[in-house]
Amino acid sequence: MSTALAAAAPAVSGPHLAFVSRSAHFEIIANVDPHISLRILNYFAQRDLVPSMFRSRRIREKLEMRVVVPGLTEHDAAVIAEKMRGQFAVAAVTLEMVVGG
Repeated sequence: MSTALAAAAPAVSGPHLAFVSRSAHFEIIANVDPHISLRILNYFAQRDLVPSMFRSRRIREKLEMRVVVPGLTEHDAAVIAEKMRGQFAVAAVTLEMVVGG
């Protein structure tokens, strides 16, 4: 029965690749500041987006944050990353676009 289901599912390739889910993975390093997590999350709230994952941990005087947001285009994710870099407490922002998964 699982063979029939697998055979019925269309293969994803070529131009259909645009419909494969993608997500933006942001890694942020910031100085310890009680408001920086809210400022980071506000960039998504302004666009009516809810991250599928947000993690923050303090290591000495730095915060390491990870935010995963599904459905963002690469352009929109890059714009948000650049805005994050403009925050006074943010030391670094890394953006990775992940397709599938």
